Amino acid sequence: MALTIGLMLQSCIDPFEPEATEFKSALVIEGTITDREETQRVMVSRTFPLDTVLMTGLSSAKVSVLDSNGGVYVFSETSPGDYRSNTSFAAIAGLSYSLRVETSDGNSYTSDETAVPAQTNIDELYAARDFKDNGAEEGMFIYVDSYDSSGQSKYYRYEYEETYKIIAPFWSAADAYIVSPLPNPEVATRARTNEERVAYNTDASNTIIQENTTEFGEDRVNKFPVRFINRENFILSHRYSILVKQFVQNRAAFSYYETLESLSGTESLFSQRQSGFLEGNIKSDTNPEEDVVGFFQVCTVSEKRIFFNYTDFFQGESLPKYPTDCFLVSPPIITETGASPLLIAIELETLKYVEDYDQETNPKNFSESGPFLMVATPCGDSTFYGSNLVPEFWEE
Repeated sequence: MALTIGLMLQSCIDPFEPEATEFKSALVIEGTITDREETQRVMVSRTFPLDTVLMTGLSSAKVSVLDSNGGVYVFSETSPGDYRSNTSFAAIAGLSYSLRVETSDGNSYTSDETAVPAQTNIDELYAARDFKDNGAEEGMFIYVDSYDSSGQSKYYRYEYEETYKIIAPFWSAADAYIVSPLPNPEVATRARTNEERVAYNTDASNTIIQENTTEFGEDRVNKFPVRFINRENFILSHRYSILVKQFVQNRAAFSYYETLESLSGTESLFSQRQSGFLEGNIKSDTNPEEDVVGFFQVCTVSEKRIFFNYTDFFQGESLPKYPTDCFLVSPPIITETGASPLLIAIELETLKYVEDYDQETNPKNFSESGPFLMVATPCGDSTFYGSNLVPEFWEE
């Protein structure tokens, strides 16, 4: 998650008053190491003028993670500011880890040493139809349950990836094509060669979702709402899946992201301008007065995925409105002025073929009409909103 310029973080969860500061730019370093055997990632960038969200990836840095046993894990740049570990590795319980970054100008930065937190699995991930805000909205809640009997986890952060099936409401097995252009236009239909009826799209969470159990009688997360989807959202229309990841983190990381959330609200972290400075756990070794934004953390991770259909919860009810208005039209192949609206629509791929137009069997109130009934491309081609490749994890 990219970071914006923010305000001074105190080392507690209690609310605090922002203190403005002035600076021209700041280094942004962000990394999360997990207990999964995987290629780990660190982001290095630089922010520019105060009260803007302009950031640019910082290249040619030397990035490494060190563990308390003397192990060193080297990272290499894969794209500007994006550094990935040269080998996959997992954070090991009982060890602590720190991040070191050296920029091309010779400045170096080191994070606080961070221990590996307790590991707690997601016990249940489930969906329920319910109302939000005292009945203001109806839709689907995605809930998480988990429990740490040792009481050591306490601070949780969640991320999700949701994938949904899209079915074009006016898909046809045939497509229109141009046989000959103006001045003697001719069109015909032929079978489609690409799968365009069904597509899939995946979106990732872009907000900070946290929970802590410090004020509960036990370290239990019960019916925590990770996601709410309004029933009118078209992503629910057919089949929906969500993968939820639960990160157990330490108190300092929880506080950092809680403060960041208070600055950015519920929108994307790039969506609002901020003022001041958000301090994390990374310091400059060469200049203690330098502003460094960002946080290095070590987390344990658990994940679960669920699937459900719209009909599982809304049996016999109307589907959510498709995101494009799907009006049938019949553009003429040639007009009195010699133009061809149908050829233009086919060439620009703004309309898709639905069926042949027969004035007698399918009368429409068109001032002019052509040989076909057509519809806006997104209504006849689902790949406008997603990919026709079925995800590897998908289950029907």
